Amino acid sequence: MQAIDIRDLPVQSGLMKRFDRKFLCSVSQLDALLDQLDATHCYVNVGGERYHIYENEYWDLPSKVFYHDHRRGIPRRLKFRRRTYRTNGLSFWELKVKHPRGYQDKRRIPVEGQEVDGVVDSMQANRVFGHLLGDNRLKHQIKGGLEPSMKITYQRMTLWGSQTKTRLTVDTQLQAWMDGLRIEFPGWSLVELKQARRERHALDTLAAQGVLKPCSFSKYHRTMQIWEGLSDRYRDGSSEMNRYGTWVGQHYEIKQDKIY
Repeated sequence: MQAIDIRDLPVQSGLMKRFDRKFLCSVSQLDALLDQLDATHCYVNVGGERYHIYENEYWDLPSKVFYHDHRRGIPRRLKFRRRTYRTNGLSFWELKVKHPRGYQDKRRIPVEGQEVDGVVDSMQANRVFGHLLGDNRLKHQIKGGLEPSMKITYQRMTLWGSQTKTRLTVDTQLQAWMDGLRIEFPGWSLVELKQARRERHALDTLAAQGVLKPCSFSKYHRTMQIWEGLSDRYRDGSSEMNRYGTWVGQHYEIKQDKIY
């Protein structure tokens, strides 16, 4: 597969307003996936590297409103995080607004300076959240301050389809930390298709061939769902995650770890 430098990508490749679709496959199936896309896609080269480690710190209200809105299928919902690219150390505050029509509106600004302690970090996070949210109709529902909820890391490769003007991301080595637990997905690959409008794509053919499985897999929502399942509050959600594990041939693993 050929490479394209991130600096050579067209402006529209950012797809800050887009429709997302997600698929699961096992790490062992990735070669078949990339072979099928070789003639139509190129991988995005950043600093001479194809693979990059992403670190997402998700923020939520103490009552986990953002998570529960997703779990209940609320049409208009939010997700707020601080994303750090370990390759270059850049960090951004990002707000994703899911609209009832199905598209995502992603907004972000760079993290300012270095956080010294949790108090400073929390003040900055809540100020930035209010700024990015603006006059959104959800604003009146957000009462109280946000706090760190979960930390998730993964390795990502990004593919660009110049003909279809679509972006694909392939995430592996997914891990999540929360309340002294580490949840690992060692054999999982999460493939995300990002489009300016809903259109048929080569991934649909791969799904029909059994290489991929269409899924609804939000990293924050699903790992939080596992954590809730451990507390016996949402056993059905845990069963759904087990079905996902069956698809990729390996279930997730839960380990004791230090709180991040």
